[in-house]
Amino acid sequence: MNEEKSSFIKGINEQHPAAYHQLYNEYYKALVLYAINFLSSQQAAEDIVQDLFATMWEKKMRFLSLPSFRTYLYNSIRNASLNYLKHQNVESLYLERLASTYREITEEEDTNEEEVYRLLFRAIDKLPTRCREIFLLHMDGKKNEEIATALGISIETVKTQKKRAIQSIKEQMGTCYFLLPLCDILYSSQVFFRNQNNLF
Repeated sequence: MNEEKSSFIKGINEQHPAAYHQLYNEYYKALVLYAINFLSSQQAAEDIVQDLFATMWEKKMRFLSLPSFRTYLYNSIRNASLNYLKHQNVESLYLERLASTYREITEEEDTNEEEVYRLLFRAIDKLPTRCREIFLLHMDGKKNEEIATALGISIETVKTQKKRAIQSIKEQMGTCYFLLPLCDILYSSQVFFRNQNNLF
């Protein structure tokens, strides 16, 4: 695992296309969701993440370790989101509250709150196809009856698959599952997942 992480960082440092493809696959959705916590706008969040990736490539950014890399990603999204809001003339009191709630993280925080987003997406990606499909509709705010009708299955099947999904996610995330209340993540993600099932 450590060798795999080192290989990934080396690829980023040397601008290997495969490493940047992995960067997109593993971090894009999590970073967009993190940005939405500030912006409440999916389009603005996506623009900020895409700009960050482009900046990394253009400036040939280099990183010493995976923790320093993750720290850079999340702090960059945080600061870019706050700057975006400043340019939108958002009230300073609201900005101060956001900045306090989502403080900058340090490299020493190897397992940080923001990382839970990425771990959640990875766990969802590993769900069986039907189970994942039902769970994504659930995250999109759909009720059991709506999911059952949309997929042509029974309500009991929907309930069973949702339980299996949550259990699988708990097992895959381990103790990280409890770093943030999952219900809060699911609630804030509804904006992101609406009409975005093709991302999975």
